[in-house]
Amino acid sequence: MKRLLTGLGLTLLGSVQLIGCADDSSVDEDCLPGDIECAAPITGGKGDAWDPTNNPAQMSQSLNYKLTELPKKGSLKTPTWKSQFPDAVGRVPVAWADTYWPTSEGSHNARWQGAAVKSPLEKYDAAFNSAAGCATMPAEICGPGSKAKWDTYYGCAGPAAKWQSQNFQGGGKMHDGIDNNGDGKIDECYGDKDADGIAGWWGTCHAWTPASLLMPEPQHSVTMNGQTFEVADIKALTQNIFDSTSAIMLGGRCNSKEVTRGPTGSANEACRDVNPGSLHVILTNFLGIAQLPLIEDRTANFEVWNQPVVGYEVTKQVKVTASKANTCVGATGSTWKYNANAKDLYEVNVTVNYITEGQASTRPMGFENNISTDDYHYILEIGSTGKVIGGRFCKDSEDTHVDFLWTPTGRYSASNPNVNVAKVKELIAKSISTSTGGGGSTTAKVFTATPASAIPDNAPAGVTVDVPVTGVTGTPALTVSVDISHTYRGDLAIDLLKDGTKVKTLVANQGGSAHDIKDSYNVSAAEVGASANARWSVKVVDNAAQDTGTVNSVKLSFE
Repeated sequence: MKRLLTGLGLTLLGSVQLIGCADDSSVDEDCLPGDIECAAPITGGKGDAWDPTNNPAQMSQSLNYKLTELPKKGSLKTPTWKSQFPDAVGRVPVAWADTYWPTSEGSHNARWQGAAVKSPLEKYDAAFNSAAGCATMPAEICGPGSKAKWDTYYGCAGPAAKWQSQNFQGGGKMHDGIDNNGDGKIDECYGDKDADGIAGWWGTCHAWTPASLLMPEPQHSVTMNGQTFEVADIKALTQNIFDSTSAIMLGGRCNSKEVTRGPTGSANEACRDVNPGSLHVILTNFLGIAQLPLIEDRTANFEVWNQPVVGYEVTKQVKVTASKANTCVGATGSTWKYNANAKDLYEVNVTVNYITEGQASTRPMGFENNISTDDYHYILEIGSTGKVIGGRFCKDSEDTHVDFLWTPTGRYSASNPNVNVAKVKELIAKSISTSTGGGGSTTAKVFTATPASAIPDNAPAGVTVDVPVTGVTGTPALTVSVDISHTYRGDLAIDLLKDGTKVKTLVANQGGSAHDIKDSYNVSAAEVGASANARWSVKVVDNAAQDTGTVNSVKLSFE
């Protein structure tokens, strides 16, 4: 569901670090490559001592490595954008959830409010590029006959919209009439396999994650040059200008679909990062000591799942013997053989809080309802002066750990040559202003259900939650909010029904191995229909075995 980093928008800095030396010429066992206290860099070493690729000094030269001084709990509380938008502090959340705007659905040129409403980039073209654009957009982005329809669209589309659909991440390959992946089929739509080279998990989470930490979330719609930009439109454009982001990276990307292991249990070299000692030092320094933006790729294999990290808590930190440490990592014996410089060993459990994706919406989402967690279990190696010098994941975390960490430097740009950063920032500023905007919303009429209903595992019938609606007047739009606990959210499909008839699919097996769904979804007034008063239902189906969950609550807000 994310995009690749190498060659696709992330500029990495800090790949070369200077070695700082002390006055004497001896080598301290706590010497870290890049550490100003070091006399010389470590050479050789064992597999679980971090190497230059995943040395915490890559991300900062001002880190505290002493275990007893590292906080056991921390969270992001101060917005990184405070100096740019001081009047929004206290009113606007420190980070925000958003859709990753899948490439397979049109990226930032998707008509997310329905076929009759322009996409974010179509609105941008009309407002800033003097392009009226097209009255309609092809209903299908791929499939037989799609090329002719998209050729017609490209003949009237504005430059920003055209570039995004035609060029971004190769999205135009889905309707160019060419067999791009050599499988004998033309313009096939994506499914379990890539369609003409476009994977279903590609999108702009690499842009959402830094944008959500470096820019405030839009709070209301903005009308400029005759175009009304909703909250989601402004978010999409914000992601667009963050498509190329300078960053400092810790660890390397694993490109293997399966993580293989050698005779000592170590993963193949490219899939061994981030070292758990590095993870511990960065978490505690970035969120426990300082307030610095931190992003993780939370999957150990080839897929990249970028998520903003907003908190952590160390739930166990106990000094252990080498025998117990070996048992934890799947080894035997009473001698710790992985890092000869380790004088003490600590068994650690830590919970990491990160923001999950949301949905395009006319309202701000914040992030509190889109928090998910991962638990990690590892052994920390401590040197003679009490500093963390490395670590090793325990057996229950060795294939489910963070692949790499990164932090944006604050430099960013749009890959779309027809989008101007200054104009998008003007929209952002207006959207968080208390004195400008596109008109307020009326008070919503809200209906809720809290069934606590179990979701049948791998059963097409699923579970249906009914929410009777009465007393609503006019032709309002609808926001559907769900709170679902589930151990593998990618198993779930969610449909919205009105009097037993399907209105739309809200979720179609998205989110992979992340836990839970606590999201809101927009339903246009046209989709609601002439009358909102009806028996509305949310149907949740678990399409795979093993993982289970519960529908905790459903909320319908009409306005």
